[in-house]
This record gives sequence, structure tokens and C-alpha cells, in this order.
Amino acid sequence: MANSDSNQAATLTSRSYTVGALAFAAPEIVYQRWAPTLARVTKETGIALELVPLRPDELVERVSNNSLDFIIGNALITVAFKKDYGVSHLLTLVPLNHANPEQAVGTALISRSSLEINALSDLEGLRVVSSDPNAFGGFQIIAGEMITAGIDPLNDLRQLEFVGFPQEKLLDFLREDRADVAILPSCVLESAIAQGKLTRGELHVLLPQFQPGFSCQASSSLYPGYAFSKLGKTDHDVARHIVRALLDIESQDQQAILGRYHTWSVPVDDSQVFTLLQQLDRWPFVTNWQRLAEDAIPWALVIAIILALGYLHHLRVKRLVKKRTQALSDEMTQHKDTQKRLFEQQQQFYRAQRVLLTGEMASGIAHELNQPLAGIRYLAQGSIYRLLAQQTDLQHALSKILQQVDRAQNTIKRFRQFCQQPSVYQDCDLKELIQDTLNLMQPDFKRMDLNPKQFLWPLTVTLDISLMQQVFVNLIRNALDAMDETNDPQLAIAITNDSENAVIVVSDSGIGLSEQALERLFFPFETSKANGLGLGMVVCKRIVEEHGGKIRAFNNREASRTQHLPKELGNEFPRFATGLTLVITLPLKENVHV
Repeated sequence: MANSDSNQAATLTSRSYTVGALAFAAPEIVYQRWAPTLARVTKETGIALELVPLRPDELVERVSNNSLDFIIGNALITVAFKKDYGVSHLLTLVPLNHANPEQAVGTALISRSSLEINALSDLEGLRVVSSDPNAFGGFQIIAGEMITAGIDPLNDLRQLEFVGFPQEKLLDFLREDRADVAILPSCVLESAIAQGKLTRGELHVLLPQFQPGFSCQASSSLYPGYAFSKLGKTDHDVARHIVRALLDIESQDQQAILGRYHTWSVPVDDSQVFTLLQQLDRWPFVTNWQRLAEDAIPWALVIAIILALGYLHHLRVKRLVKKRTQALSDEMTQHKDTQKRLFEQQQQFYRAQRVLLTGEMASGIAHELNQPLAGIRYLAQGSIYRLLAQQTDLQHALSKILQQVDRAQNTIKRFRQFCQQPSVYQDCDLKELIQDTLNLMQPDFKRMDLNPKQFLWPLTVTLDISLMQQVFVNLIRNALDAMDETNDPQLAIAITNDSENAVIVVSDSGIGLSEQALERLFFPFETSKANGLGLGMVVCKRIVEEHGGKIRAFNNREASRTQHLPKELGNEFPRFATGLTLVITLPLKENVHV
């Protein structure tokens, strides 16, 4: 049981609680009135209470923000908070000037002693000042009685002015002749006289009503005074301990004397306040549109933000669609340009094939024809040597034969020179050349959903860029054709080197070649394609050899494949189970002999 009490005490003292006190005077005056009372409660209960003086508008804002735990306020604002914020009325203040807490505050119409009126309607032509339209004792009570008398205070009082807080400054308006009548809570005039701020008889209360047992003059009926309330979120055990401590305060205690009250009492009948609210057309008799608007504002903001975000998203999507459309258009244009360049490269390659093939044929024809022509020359010369001097006709005929042989040999020589196009050698980075070739063939890669694996690094060699690019195009195209019906096409290209040569490796995962086809891969007119000429690999071999290099090929399924690959290639290069691998070696720049 002791542990339970200690845990409860620890819970009560674990944080401080904020008490908002309704302030119609300067904050220091509110502190002087209520701080001693709260300090005593803290001392007796161990519950830390923080006093915050607040004007009516500030009190409403703090309550709506849920930043208060308790409220010390008048009966009207307490009743209004019951509905709007779930405030619970705990205690009612018993004032010094009246023993009945149900009749604790009213309104006093104060003017200079020289002014008298006979009815509330006489206020219509006078300069009237009040602190605030929501002040309970200052304006709300007398406004209710005006409405009962058929007077609309906000429209009929043509010279009505609200000048704000503190309320005591309204007395200065009267003394300085800036107003004829001041609407103030009852007992404000008597308090100013008691404090020596006014002399008795300088100002007086208009239309005074006799209230038995009430020590101040009032121009209206009396209503319950201040109440101590808690907000709905505040722990009820905390409220119970505070209420118990407040009820223990007696009228002779210092806290009651400084707080200008008699004692605290249980909640009293506040039906008069409801009657006043009905006269003022306020809750619960009319819809609190302001409160509804305040409640709706966050949702309206959320909806506005969602709509704004949706519109921004729409603009973003529209911009992305436009941007993507432009990108697709640019890509299509680039694709067409790439296709055009590739077609031109292919045409150039085919021309090179034809020229090289013509050169090959010319070399073969020259080799085959030069031998019989040389034989004819030797035979003709031998016959001339054996002729007699008088056999001039035969000698002339044989000389004509020698002339025709020389002519035929010169024709063959000029034909060979015509077919031999000189190559243009220059320094070239193999990595850039291969990447440029891959870019040319991107449409084919996209068609096959293929992303070649590249193991490239910069390596400079001396070569004819155009011819060597045709070699790479032909090798890659052959690899793509071999993988055309493969479920998972893969292509790997690497560059490495040994001490003397640059090495280019092209490997695919296609169907490979038969042993017979592999042996005759570089023979002219040997092809496994239905419409192939069988000249591509021959031309590639001639180009590589023209550069002083070599080209070789092997099937990936061979058991000794690792022996075919250069050891400098490393283990990162993929080893496909099927397909063909071609290895090209080219002499490095410093090893080229011109």
C-alpha cells in the first residue's frame, strides 16, 4: 500500500501544470492576486503550478491549442469552454463583497457625477467606452439587459468604443472627458477609491440597483463570479488534490486576503449564465460558426495542400511527359543517324571486302599468268637464238611474240597496282575505337536485350582506324548472328597486352562452330550462313595480317579453352560454356617497323 501511495505521489509531481488566469488588469496585479494561492496549493500537494495571466483572447487561444491544464476565469467563459473544449467546472469563488457565490459580479455604468440618465436607452446619444466586447462583467452582462430592453448595443450605441485592457484606464477616459460613460465590472469604482486613485464623489454609478448583501453598486443583475476549472486532458487525481487544497483556504488566511476573496466553494447554479447566453444569441442557442470555422481550418488546409500537391504533381508529370517525348524524339533521331552511320560503315566494309578480294584475285591471277608468260618469253628467246641469220621472217615473228608477252606482264602489273589501295596508319586508342564500334551497334544490342560486358582499358596502337573498325564490326555481327536464337545471349570484349602485342578478345555464348567449319573459318567462300558469301573472315584476316597481327578462333566448349586465352586476361573475364571466342593480336606502337 505504501508503494502504491509513493508511486501515485511520484506521478503527481513528475511535471508542472499551467494555470491560465483571466486578466483584466496588468499582469503583475494578477500575479499579486493569485500567485500566493497557487504557491500554497503547491506546498500542500507537491504539485508544481505555473501561473499565466491571459487576456480573454489569449486565454481562448491557449485553450484551443491545448496548452493549459487549469483555468481561473469568469462564469461566462467557463460555460462557453464546457462545450467547445470539454472544460470541467470544479470550484466557484466566494467573493468578499457578497456571501452568496451565485451573486458575485455585475456591471456598473460609471460616469462623472454631473451626468444622470433615467434608462438604458439614454446611452444611445452618449460617448460610451468599454474594454472588450467579450468582457463578462464589463460588457456582456449589460449587453444582455439592453437586448431585453429592445436595444441593440452594437448598433444603437453609435458612439460605443472598445479601448482594451487594463479596465482601470476607462476611469481616466471619464476624468479626461474623452468619454461620457464607462462600462466596467462592479466594484472597480469602489476599489479605485479605496486605493486612493479617485476621490469619493468624483465619479458615480448610473442606474444603480439595490442588491441585498452586496457591498458595491451595480447597474445590472448579479451573476456567479470566478470559477476554477480543468481541461479535459488534465488528470483527475491531480485536480482532486488541488481542489482539496483550495477548499482548505479560509477567509482569514493570507492567500484569501491577497486574492480578495472569501473562500472557494463547490460549483453553483449557473442557469443565469445560460439565460444571458440566450439573450446574446451565443452558444448553445446559436451555432458557433467561429468555432466550426476554427475546427474546419486545419482540414481545409490539408485539402488545399493535397490539391496543391496534386496540381504540382500534374504539372510535374506533364513536364516529364513532354521531356520524355522530346527525349524519345531525340533518341529516334539519334537512332536514325546511328543506323545511317552503321549502314555507311557496312557499305565501306563491303567495298573494302571487294577491293581486298579483287586484290586477292589479282595476286592469284598474276601469279598464275606470270609463270606461263615467263615460259613463253624463255621459249621465244631460245628460238630467236637458234634461228639462222637469213630466217628474218621467223625472227620478226618471235620478236612480236616477246613484245606481246611484255605487254601482258605490264598489264597485269598495272592491274595489281590499281587494286592495291594504300592504308592510312595513325595512333589510335583501342578502347575508344571499340567503344565507338559498340555505340554504332546499339540498335542491335537493344533488339536482343543485350548489354556487352566490357573489360577495356586505354592502349595505343598504330593502325588504319577505318579498316580495323570494320574488323570489329564484322566479328561482333557474326557473334550476334550466332546468338540470334539463344535464350540468354551474352557478349564479352576485353583488351589486354603482353610485352610485345596488344590483345583483343571477343567471346560470345552462341552456337559455336563445328570442328570442320572452325578449321576452314578463314578460307574464302566458306560460310555457315544461308546467304553468306564466305568472305568476311577472310577479309578480317587479311586486314589483321596487313597490320602485322594475327587472328585465331576456338570453340568455348573445348576442354583446353583456358590454354587459348592470354594469361594476362585474368579470372574476371567470363568463360561461356558455348559459343566462339576470337583473339586478335596487334603489335604495340613501339614494336611497329615501318
